[in-house]
Amino acid sequence: MLIVITGPIASGKSTIAGEVARELERAGHRVAVIDLDLIHDMLTTGGRPSDNATWAEARRAAAALANAFLGAGIEVVVAEGSFNRPGDRAAFTDHLDASAAPRFVTLRVSYDEALRRAQGDPTRGRSRDPDFLGPYFAVADRELAMTPPTELVIDTERTSAEDAARDVAAWVRSPTSS
Repeated sequence: MLIVITGPIASGKSTIAGEVARELERAGHRVAVIDLDLIHDMLTTGGRPSDNATWAEARRAAAALANAFLGAGIEVVVAEGSFNRPGDRAAFTDHLDASAAPRFVTLRVSYDEALRRAQGDPTRGRSRDPDFLGPYFAVADRELAMTPPTELVIDTERTSAEDAARDVAAWVRSPTSS
């Protein structure tokens, strides 16, 4: 099983992914989590620029890693990162093995809450800057409005990480979640 958690900056992707992994591990599953940002960071060391091509390469690498985990017998792989746009998803899904059927979970958060979270996180870089985050959210809101209706959508302002993880675990176990 492959669960992909996506959403805008500071929507809680990493937090929810970790909670989903813990929830499924408690149920007896072997779980691996892939953080797209970490893969991207590996590709931009040594001064390589961060651009669309680098992000596409990171998504392809995340797909290769998901394939490797699933092929090694990991029961559930949770990939988290920016897979919001159709092209972003294709850069990932087009490189998955045919047996991997990703299930997308989209997180939603308001700009004000994302800014509050980002500014409260000292590990964040430019996402703490309202001049960066505001325009990003203007575009992200339009992209997220096109989320396919078959996906699970979670408002992380109104749902705790633990409740969201339980919702995701129940959704992926449901026979009607495909």
